[in-house]
Order: sequence, then C-alpha cells, then structure tokens
Amino acid sequence: MTGGKGLGKYLGRKRNFMTWEDYSVEEEIDLRQYIDVLLRWWWLIVLGGLLAGGSAFVVSMLMKPTYEATAGILMLKSRVELSLGSGFESISDENLFTANGGGSAAIELNKRRLQSLTGMVTDGAIAQTVADKLSDVLTEEDEGNPSALVGRVEGQVLADSDTIQIVVSHHDPEKAAAIANAWGEMFERHVNAIYGEASLTPFADIHQQVLDAKVEYDQAQEALVTFLAEEDRANELQRQIEEEEAVIASLRTGRQEDIAVVVNRQVATQKRLFNTTVVAEVDAKLRMLENQHDELLRRFERAYLRKQRLQDLLDEALLMRQQLAQGGDASANTSGLSLLAFKARVFATADALPFDSDGKLTFDATDTLLPFGRLEFQLPSVDGLSMNTTAVEQIADLDALIAALGKEIAALETYIQDQAVVWSSNEGYEYLEALAPEYLGAADSQAARALLRMEDWEGVLLYSSVLNEPLSQEIMRLEDHTRALRAEIVRLNGLKNTLQQNRDLTWQAYNNLMSKEQELQIAAASEGTVVRFASRALPPRKPVGPRKMMNTAIGLAVGLMLGVFGAFLLDYIGVESDPRRLLGRRGAASQAEG
Repeated sequence: MTGGKGLGKYLGRKRNFMTWEDYSVEEEIDLRQYIDVLLRWWWLIVLGGLLAGGSAFVVSMLMKPTYEATAGILMLKSRVELSLGSGFESISDENLFTANGGGSAAIELNKRRLQSLTGMVTDGAIAQTVADKLSDVLTEEDEGNPSALVGRVEGQVLADSDTIQIVVSHHDPEKAAAIANAWGEMFERHVNAIYGEASLTPFADIHQQVLDAKVEYDQAQEALVTFLAEEDRANELQRQIEEEEAVIASLRTGRQEDIAVVVNRQVATQKRLFNTTVVAEVDAKLRMLENQHDELLRRFERAYLRKQRLQDLLDEALLMRQQLAQGGDASANTSGLSLLAFKARVFATADALPFDSDGKLTFDATDTLLPFGRLEFQLPSVDGLSMNTTAVEQIADLDALIAALGKEIAALETYIQDQAVVWSSNEGYEYLEALAPEYLGAADSQAARALLRMEDWEGVLLYSSVLNEPLSQEIMRLEDHTRALRAEIVRLNGLKNTLQQNRDLTWQAYNNLMSKEQELQIAAASEGTVVRFASRALPPRKPVGPRKMMNTAIGLAVGLMLGVFGAFLLDYIGVESDPRRLLGRRGAASQAEG
C-alpha cells in the first residue's frame, strides 16, 4: 500500500542519513579577472573620486561656520554625611572616602552624580529661563525658542575631574558665549534649588535588606542554571514532534490514496457495466450523471474528512481541559497563549453551514462543506489571557468550545447518514426518470439496476476503512504522542519562564535596594550648594565646523567606491573601456544621425 511505502521511505532516509562531515567542498577564487576590470576602468574610478571629493569640498565651503563656546560648572564635594542610628554622626571630608569603603564606592557615587547633573543640563525649565533672559540678544527667527536652544546645548563631563562643561553651538561666536554663560548661571540656580531641599532619610536596616536580596538572587540564579543544565529538553522534544508529524503526514497520504483506489475501482466497474449496454445512446446524459455522482461522492468524502478534522480539534480541547484541571491556577498563565492559539484555529473555519427551512444541511453544485453554525466567542487580549484569567475561566472557555465542536460533529454525522439514505433512494440524482425509460430500454435490465444501486457505496467505504484500520490506529497513536509531547514542552517552557521571572525579579529587587542605599548615602551627604558656576565662556575665534578636509576625504572615498561599482557594471554590460574609443564611437554615431 502507498502508506506503507511512505513509511518505508522515511525509515530508509533514517538509515541512509549522512552528516556534513561526510562531505567536503573546495572552492578556488581567481582575483585576476577583477583586477583586470579595475585596470581597464581606472579612469572612471579616478573621475568618480575627483567628482565626489570636489563636490564635498564645494558644499563644505558654502556651509556656514559653527562656533562652540564652553562654560564650566564645578560639582562641590559633600562636607557632611549624616546617618540615622542611635544619633546623628558627622563625618568630615577627610573621613568621607574611608567611610564609603576605601574610596571605590565614593568614586562610583561621584560618577553617577556627575551623570545625573549632566543629564539636567538640557532641562526645559533652564531653556525657558535663558530664553527670557537673552530675549534682546536672540533676535533672529526661532533663536529664542526653548526647544531650539536645547538643541544647541550639550552637557559633557570633563575627564578625571568634577567639572561639567556646557557646550553651546552657534553660527555667531558672541551669541554662543552669551548663551553658554546664561545657561551656566541658570543651571547653577536650578540644581542648587533642587538638591538644597533634600532631607535626611533613615536607612538603619537598608544594608541588611541588600544582603538578604543578594542571597535570594543567588538562590534563584542557581535554580535556573540547574534547570537549564538538566531539565530543559524543549528543543529535543520539538525535533521529535517534527519527525512524528512528518510520519503522520506520510501515513495520512497513504490512507487517502488507498481509499481513492477502492472508490475508483468501484466507479470503473459501474462505468464498464453501463458502457457495455448503452454507451452510444446515453453519452451526453451519462456524463451529466457521472458529474452528479462525482459531486455526491466528493461531498461524502469531504464530510468524512471534516468530521475527522473536528474530532482532532475536540480531542485536543479535551486534552487541554484535562491538563488545566490537573495543573490548576499554577498552569493558567502558561496555558493561556495555547488556549488563544487553539481558539484561533477553531475561528479560522467558523463560518456557517447552509441550512434549509427545516434546519437540515443543504448543498448545491457550488456549496462547500463549512463548519456547523457560528461559534460565538470573544477573543481577549494576549495580556489579559496570560495574566488575568484563572484555570476555572479557561476550563469554561474549553467547555464551550467542546460543546460547539460536539454539536458540529453530531450535525455532520446526521448529514452523512442523510446522504447515505439519499444515495440509497436515488434522490440525489437528476434526469434519472428520463434516462431509464427512454435510453435504457427495459427498466429491469441488469445494467440499469447495477448503475442505479447506490447501496454498495457504503459497503465500499466500510471495506476501505477496515483495510486501513491498522494504519488509522498508528496515526491516532502518533497524534496522541505528539499532543503529549506538546504538553510537555508547554510545561517545560512554563517552568523555565517562572524560574527566569523569579531570577529577574530578585535581581531587580537587589539592584533597586543597592541603588536606594547609595541614593540615601548621597542624599545624606547633600548640604546646600551642590554646583558652582566656575568658568565663564569666551567668544570662540576658530569655528569647529564644517570640517572641509574630512568631508572631502569622505566624498573622495564614496566617489572611488561608486567608480569601482560603475566599472564592474559597465564591464558586465559590455561597454568599451577605452574612453577615446568610447567618445569616438559616440561621435561617429552622432555624425551618422546628422
């Protein structure tokens, strides 16, 4: 049988599997042809570089010069640090670094403080104050706009120092210096107003909380590492699922081909009986009858296939419900996305079957077999499903799906039974009344009785099902095993996500506590003035941009690359590489046209 052959091919491929180590690939690249192209088109490459470099130089010359003025802000060292214990303790500058762990912690805190202050340089409140102060200087359009001022200002930390530089860019050196000085004054006021209001915060047990959080993080990290090293088999299970799905697809193909062979044999037998008696007289009507017969058979087969597909969905829904019932709320978060994906698969075919006025399924030549009724559900969001729904709510959703699928399967079974009755009574065919008496001659002829007897079809399909019973059982076994593997993957992924979330949460708590401890130390060390406007900006003499030589070099490099690309393109097209011949050929073509 074809299904057995497909399984044999699959097993044969497993036996003949060869690794990449059994093969070797040798490649040799000859660079001479590329060098020849570059040598033939050297003039084009040089021309492209000169044109691009010259264009970049001209554009740089036409651009307005940009000047930068720099003002210096000095961050003052803390004079006093207060800690809340049995009383207030005062620590002088000489003891401050020693109290913070030998100096390394204080240096790190100092860097963070400089970064925080540097980020406040471009504060919008400072920009608005500077714009109001320099309203008589910033007279050009949009110069006094706070947003435009922020775009001209940049805060930088001077290396190995406690100095913050306020760098202002402007086309006018005088305005650049004025903006930098005004910005430094406003920045000093703004920062001192904020940090001068800092209050002392008690942190008697903050260090112990940091130590406890570190222990919890180490435990969570160790649990995750152990899981990843010993129990994370999701990739292996996924590969096994893919292999078994390939086997299932092969077996299903073989089963369908076997059914088609049995049905085609029966059709061929009836066609031979009919053609022997009345092929010449009823050729046109016979073709119509055959089309009706094929359509009825196709509907019957589609009904069976549809029933099997819905049964698979029902089995999967029952399995998911069983897993939810066993796992409870602990598995609700991890199974929410699986439930959403399963609903989407059901909704993908959730249109309505055609029904008549009596509530029975009806088809015509253009009808297609669609699912039963409409499944009325509301898809929640992914966040809502994965975080807010309980196991009871998800089981209720599955119960609704199971009921709807069961209702549809029952309707399909009723439809199949009704079709069998219709076929047995010959009610599904047209023109039979005209065929039998007019063209068949005797109504009780053996050929007519053999042609019009549709009861044999149910026996033929039953016989085919009996022959394919072992194949169907193997398919069901593989499908059950595949579903179990998917459930195991969901369980492993859920456990992995839980461990990762626990590790991340403990790390976040530990990091937050460390930051809070350092922030409390910084806040306790704050006393009044934090920064001082120490260095005023002078109008710059030399512009910092545009950089003509750099722009020219970049343009030259881009032009050379474009020239190389054009050389290979023209050589591939077949254009003459000698410029004299190329120009001579174009001149000759122009004279010929003249």
